[in-house]
Amino acid sequence: MTRRSDATLTIGVLVTVAVLGVGGIVVLSRGHHGPSHPSEWDPRVLDIVQFDEEHRGLKFEHPVFVDFLDPQAYSQRARTDQSALTDKEKQQLEAENGELRALGLSNSNIDLLQAQNELQDTGTLAFYDPDSQHVIVRGTDITVALKVTLVHEFVHVLQDQHFGVGRGRINQFTTSQEASSFRALVEGDAVRIENEYIMSLSEADRQAYQTTHSKEVDNATSGLSNVPIALQALQSAPYLLGPPFDELLIAKGEQAELDAAFKDPPSTDEHLLDPPRFEDKEGPVHVDEPKLPDGVAAGDKVDSGDFGALGLFLVLGERTDPLAALQASDGWGGDAYVAYQQNGKTCVRIDMRGDTEMDTNELRNAFDQWTKVMPAGAASVTSNGDVLELQTCDPGANSDLVLNNRANDLVQMPAARSQFMLEAVEQLHFSFDSAFTFGDCVVHNLGFDLFVEVDKAGGSGLTPESQQKVQSAITTCR
Repeated sequence: MTRRSDATLTIGVLVTVAVLGVGGIVVLSRGHHGPSHPSEWDPRVLDIVQFDEEHRGLKFEHPVFVDFLDPQAYSQRARTDQSALTDKEKQQLEAENGELRALGLSNSNIDLLQAQNELQDTGTLAFYDPDSQHVIVRGTDITVALKVTLVHEFVHVLQDQHFGVGRGRINQFTTSQEASSFRALVEGDAVRIENEYIMSLSEADRQAYQTTHSKEVDNATSGLSNVPIALQALQSAPYLLGPPFDELLIAKGEQAELDAAFKDPPSTDEHLLDPPRFEDKEGPVHVDEPKLPDGVAAGDKVDSGDFGALGLFLVLGERTDPLAALQASDGWGGDAYVAYQQNGKTCVRIDMRGDTEMDTNELRNAFDQWTKVMPAGAASVTSNGDVLELQTCDPGANSDLVLNNRANDLVQMPAARSQFMLEAVEQLHFSFDSAFTFGDCVVHNLGFDLFVEVDKAGGSGLTPESQQKVQSAITTCR
């Protein structure tokens, strides 16, 4: 690997982190009647097949169909019709509206099905359907941009044929964090090979791709204007957090290490935020599901599960100091939550523990600050032994809750930290623990405002002043 100066490399990393999560290609599972396979590959994708086999280091077990659809047909495949929802699913969508407001991530009444459809349609360029084993593509012309998309999706085909990425695999997971962290592993792998393909293009083709991609990003951003920023951030998180995580595994043990992770994947999103925790195979501490308040019947429970370090970080960072929120969420040890209806409102109880008593106290201090900036009487936090108990209720769509809409900028912070960590492992030969400390130091020295600038700059780069700030942070932290 050719070594570049720390300043040049790191500035490039920051710009990459800013634009990686916008395209939004997802692995979906759309019901079909049993998979069938073509006897040979569509000749239009043979070069993609060969590229992915070479760069991913796996062989396709058999060809798959590639469905090139016009935009209208693609939208019909990607979206869910409201008539297909059960009454229970419709009620749960309404409850989730209240949960978002209770967590300070929304201040209005949103059509969540519409938002989900926009994310799956406007926010995506293609998807691999593990049920039918078809690749579904928006567009019919074989452009450079479409080839880049196909490189990504055909990595998912390889993953599915060798490890399983569809419903059968997902149903084996017992927590939502297992599913979401596995998705980051899957998407990080596909983004990694996609980027290698982009770098392999001629200068003219790369410029053509960048021009088309910029327009696609602008169109997607415009189309998602009514989707809450927090939901957009959660959609993009696997594409931001996954690539450096996967690259770290390869830096540690080459492809065998990555393949092993597909068989024994990260079990919490903390593993993505803090990769040394995955290296140490550190699982979450057990936290019992919170009890429902007195007077709330079991039938009033609308949701439950595990929340995770990333979710807590986005909740805290939306309303409190982002750097303090990141530090507090780094101390996450485990949690459980329950959502319920009471007095016509949706409320959420989250019980959580830190890795240590000090970490729990730091989480307590962070949520003390958070409750103070929520509408009066909406939220409270208490301690019960070594468990921190947060309760927050929907203040209503007409409350005075003001959104900072920071989530897209927030999720870049741990992603950049992992990128800096990767540089330290590859170029400075740091251990995982030392590299994480280095990356964390750089992110805290840069400050949140620089990540906001990166997001606004997109691919246009940082100002000279910010470039100097990056160099200074690196020097300080080394």
